[in-house]
Amino acid sequence: MVYTVKKLSELSGLTIRTLHFYEEVGLLKPAYYGSNGYRYYEENELLQLQQILFFKELGFSIKQISQVLGQSDFNQLAALHAHKKALSREKEKIEQLIETIDRTIKHLKGKKKMKDREFFSGFSLLTKGKGHESYFQAEEVLLNSLKNPGIEIDEFRRKQIAKIANEIYGKIADCMEKRLLPTSGPVQQLIKKHHTFMQQFNHATKKVYISLAELYEEHPEFRKQLDPIHPELASFLAKAMKTFAERELV
Repeated sequence: MVYTVKKLSELSGLTIRTLHFYEEVGLLKPAYYGSNGYRYYEENELLQLQQILFFKELGFSIKQISQVLGQSDFNQLAALHAHKKALSREKEKIEQLIETIDRTIKHLKGKKKMKDREFFSGFSLLTKGKGHESYFQAEEVLLNSLKNPGIEIDEFRRKQIAKIANEIYGKIADCMEKRLLPTSGPVQQLIKKHHTFMQQFNHATKKVYISLAELYEEHPEFRKQLDPIHPELASFLAKAMKTFAERELV
């Protein structure tokens, strides 16, 4: 079966702009072009796109995915088995966290007392190594600025916050389309606005802002906030934020 770029967009949930971007960077090329200039995709391209999305779900950047898929010895079946293994580990982690929730519920109801270490069973993200406090602070900044049900902000204010953030991200994406560098003046002016915006929710020091940049780039949940705007926005934004932090913050 043959698919147009519009149909592939509908099937995958990706925007046409994202599919065009994948073509530009050599990640996903159409099977062929029609005499009308339209792009046409076949089953091989669907399987290729599936691989791309699997890797993205596992937190890989576009650059990393391109390197993996571009290897001459890339084996699709082996990759699927690897994805299954990684997702199985994630499933085990989720199941462990659910068990921690169940034990905590029983503990609070007085049915079964928990041991001290059981309160934190299953939590592995950012709990080891130096500087994790900054990660937690940075995550708090992000959660407070994005749609977070735990924050007591009325719906109107929440929409205003989302609007301001999306305007900044949209303008940065426009700079990317113009091939401007993360270190360029126009981009850094937008990052300054972004930093001021983040300051509303927490004290975004140099250390916290750099950790915030790393969260944008590495944390799948936060990348999902930015990918619909531009598939490379998270990485670009992280580089720009780190530049701003080194130049302007103490």
